[in-house]
Amino acid sequence: MDDPVVGTDVAAPPTGLHWIDYQGIAIPIADQGPHTHSATAATGFADTPAGAALAAIVHTVRMSVAPDRTWSPIAASELAPGPGKDAWIAARTLVSITKPAEKATAPTIIGYRVTAYLSKARAAVTAYTRYPDSSLAATHVRVVWLGEDWLLDLPHPDSTQPTVETIREIPHDTVRLENR
Repeated sequence: MDDPVVGTDVAAPPTGLHWIDYQGIAIPIADQGPHTHSATAATGFADTPAGAALAAIVHTVRMSVAPDRTWSPIAASELAPGPGKDAWIAARTLVSITKPAEKATAPTIIGYRVTAYLSKARAAVTAYTRYPDSSLAATHVRVVWLGEDWLLDLPHPDSTQPTVETIREIPHDTVRLENR
């Protein structure tokens, strides 16, 4: 997926950044979104690279640690329709999450890189996290613009591409969110 939007600055950081706790993990909130966030939905992301990146990060965290009582409405409002979503829903029904992530294992979001962006269509984002043991991870995420918002586009269940990988260092061109 190439970036056919000439002049789009995919490295422009979000403005008005602050953090909120969601199930033991700090997630970023900024002028680019989400404009509405509750226990059951995080919506209202800007049609910008920063908005796409924030949607990718926020939706990924929320679907990953959503408690039993709210995972279904989160899936309905934050995940794009398709076989990836269907497979995730089938798997999620087999898991029970009743409490927040443990501080000893919860990741810290460091930043992101938008690797592809097409306004009002789709974006690819790599989010970078640090864990309490100082290990680092890169999570590769896609979002799609549906209606008037970015939704998480989960990979097809037959995909063999890894979505999370261990890394040794955060790339120098990462849009940093920590300590902002």
